[in-house]
Amino acid sequence: MTVDVACLGAPFLDLIFRGLTGLPAPGDEQLARELVIVPGAMANVAYALGRLGLSAVVCAPIGDDPAGRLLQELMAAAGVRWMGRRGGTTPVSVALPFGGDRAFVTASPTAVLDTEPLAALEPRAIVIDLPNVDRLPSGPLVYAVVGDPEVRLLMGRLPSSLASLRALILNDREACLLTGVDDAEEAARRLAALGTTVVVTCSDAGALAIDLDGRSLRSGAPIVEVEDPTGAGDLFTAAWVWADLDRRALEERLELATTYATLSLVADTSRQKGMQKGIGRADFDRALVEETHTIRQ
Repeated sequence: MTVDVACLGAPFLDLIFRGLTGLPAPGDEQLARELVIVPGAMANVAYALGRLGLSAVVCAPIGDDPAGRLLQELMAAAGVRWMGRRGGTTPVSVALPFGGDRAFVTASPTAVLDTEPLAALEPRAIVIDLPNVDRLPSGPLVYAVVGDPEVRLLMGRLPSSLASLRALILNDREACLLTGVDDAEEAARRLAALGTTVVVTCSDAGALAIDLDGRSLRSGAPIVEVEDPTGAGDLFTAAWVWADLDRRALEERLELATTYATLSLVADTSRQKGMQKGIGRADFDRALVEETHTIRQ
């Protein structure tokens, strides 16, 4: 069995409390309109890749705890394949969307990398957490991502080279924390100087990319109102990988990834069914045609 993309890293069980009127202070209780329980993290990336027409699989230990059993059911229902050794504790995140952003509370055990399935999968590309990049075999294109645990691990001790990466994808907060600078573009330049293309998402401001030659590109995000932005970075990552494997130019990759993430969040808001986020390729193509037509008018 071969796949287009292997997502090496733990999927999370995401509990998302929507419809909050504020974030609770100590001793406070806030009432949410609804609770949505979905697979998160690498499961989001793999799901969106599948919606865009690529075969993808999550490679990580499969937890046998209650959260892991529920996560297996949800991933199977979403059509996301999960391969890995049995056992361990499942990461769980509680997301609190409010005011166009979200806060998290996460219980995440020490990450265990499971590379055993790679030999049989023969992926064209790999998505992986940045600290684990040096443990990969050579061959596939490698796209690295980070989250708060990885940022804390790498602050002040970045790798001397990122030349093995096809791209590093992260948000502006993560980029600034990793480099110790306050400006997202300067942070991206410092990371790109380590030998890879760096792509930084900037919430409502869209995204920017710095390539190996130091060229800077920006893409604005469509102006929309999104109640729950949870998973936006995962959606962006999936679309970037899809566009890159489709041999799109850097400018087009940036625009497509930004647009895909935004439209997927809007689609999720409109249906309010608690389904996995990520619009299908046909819907995405249709939306791009409509957007082009509107601009020409």
